Amino acid sequence: MTNPNPDLVILPFKATLAGMPDPLTFEQVLARLNCGQKAQIQIERSYPGAPHAIGWTIFRRIATKYLYENEPLFRFERGARRHLRRAYAIEYSFEGDDLMTYSHLHL
Repeated sequence: MTNPNPDLVILPFKATLAGMPDPLTFEQVLARLNCGQKAQIQIERSYPGAPHAIGWTIFRRIATKYLYENEPLFRFERGARRHLRRAYAIEYSFEGDDLMTYSHLHL
């Protein structure tokens, strides 16, 4: 049986250009995305409070890492959480019968 709720987590991210070590700012990432340069930008998971963390987005958790799959980028965690709830129609059940993952239960 496939879990109907993918294991998604909201984490801070950092962004760089392919082949460049210097991180981008949130505004630089948005400007490049608006110009159609999405393939050149590398979005990677970061940690809260990290110096290069510039915003929040949704990552899919797999066994060995977190994957970014073209989810919207948010400056603040609250917006990312709101998007996750709306986009994936996450419903909460206090009985625990809704097949929610550990990540969903702690949003």
